[in-house]
Amino acid sequence: MNFILVLLSVFILAQTPGAMAKTKTHIATPDDQECSECHVDQASVWFNGKHGLMNVKCIVCHGSTDKNFMAKPDVAQCIGCHGEEVEQVRMKTAQAEKTCFPCHDHHSLSIKNPPAKQFHVVTGGK
Repeated sequence: MNFILVLLSVFILAQTPGAMAKTKTHIATPDDQECSECHVDQASVWFNGKHGLMNVKCIVCHGSTDKNFMAKPDVAQCIGCHGEEVEQVRMKTAQAEKTCFPCHDHHSLSIKNPPAKQFHVVTGGK
């Protein structure tokens, strides 16, 4: 029994903060509730930005509130439309920084801190 408790403790402590953050759950919500009912400011910024105008919904980045919710989306969520950029982030950044958010605003995704030189080399995309 003690061995199992020790093993379980080691497993929990070995989890990275990023991995633990991704497992946070969302409060229970009715199936028909829209994100914008509670997240008014974020929804306004999102739906007035490029992604919102292209009808990309919150669930694309954050997942479902009851199944695969991520408060802080992983860069992998972007790969469907931004595969080249995601690959560049994966190759050029440190492990802890593999997100879009050091350079892009969380909901408008506009560039907030322009790098000294262009980070992404875009050759196509959607």
